Amino acid sequence: MKHFLLIFIVVSASLNFCPAGGAEWNVPRVGHELTFPKDHGSHPDFKIEWWYLTGHLFEGDRRFGFQATFFRLGQKPVDVAAGDAFGESQIYMAHMGISDPETGRFLHEERLNRGGWDAGAKVGGLEVFNGDWKLVQVGNGMRLTGSIKSEAGFELKLLPHKRHVIFGEEGISRKGPEGTAASYYITFPRLDVEGTLRLDGKTIEVAGEAWMDHEISSSQLDRNQIGWDWACLQFFDGREIMGYVLRMETGEPSEYSKLVWIDPVGELTHQKLGEYRWIHEGEWKSPDTGAVYPITPIIETKDPKSGEPRRFQLVPTLPNQEMANGSGGVSYWEGACDVIDLETGDAVGRAFLEMTGYADNIADKLR
Repeated sequence: MKHFLLIFIVVSASLNFCPAGGAEWNVPRVGHELTFPKDHGSHPDFKIEWWYLTGHLFEGDRRFGFQATFFRLGQKPVDVAAGDAFGESQIYMAHMGISDPETGRFLHEERLNRGGWDAGAKVGGLEVFNGDWKLVQVGNGMRLTGSIKSEAGFELKLLPHKRHVIFGEEGISRKGPEGTAASYYITFPRLDVEGTLRLDGKTIEVAGEAWMDHEISSSQLDRNQIGWDWACLQFFDGREIMGYVLRMETGEPSEYSKLVWIDPVGELTHQKLGEYRWIHEGEWKSPDTGAVYPITPIIETKDPKSGEPRRFQLVPTLPNQEMANGSGGVSYWEGACDVIDLETGDAVGRAFLEMTGYADNIADKLR
């Protein structure tokens, strides 16, 4: 899964993008072998693609959360061999966010540009940009440059602490019963981060950890889905969890919901719905959209290392981390959290939580 897919579908539907001349979009295929670093770059033969980063930054005891996402939406399939790196056959959207619990501020901005001088994504290697926002490969790592209007800015170096993983069975992350409802889902579950954050006219040296997803797809999800809850958890013991629940109009979670444990060397343990539970807890009402978000969910799962049941609660560093009324037409909550072990009451990690479909019914926007 990747949590921004339906935002792109909304943009696609509103702009009436369709393949031209009978051309067809590529779809993920069983047996296809991704190659790197080439496949960290753009895939314009697929309709939808994004590069998504979240993380936790520190200056001493002071803490910040950050989000940076670059989206590519194709208007027509492009021959990758032609190297259409920065052509006008693409639309690019980007989101940036900074949370500052010390002051209680959540700053965010969105951009929407047509491919060309203002935005693009390179084929064959990681190099994406939207205005002066950039994510590029540098040696074995990456450099991220972002800002939020005139209020904040950051320049971050990100170095993989462990190699990337690919979620899904047989190399494909399936989203629904249709064979084409799938994606290639590539993740760096732990990146070491250092750099600078500009805030209130001051430049702050920061360091911390981040998570990065890169997802490649072409198809729409089930039109009966109204939203989803997604989280990435980074534990202090060197393990991670990626998990989500797709919420249906019936009120039931989709059977295509998933949870995956990642061990310290990158081995995956997949759990299906029923092998884990996602329990809605907490309540925060947005003053902007009126949406009510369950911002302190509980995740019940079986620890693959010990074989014992575990109960984790996600506790936001700041209640108001809603990306409201953006250019994509969908408001959603996306925020930094602590991970609390409910057995001991101890903080055992940090997380990012995303919740969609609370301010907007995704299914209505897809009709």
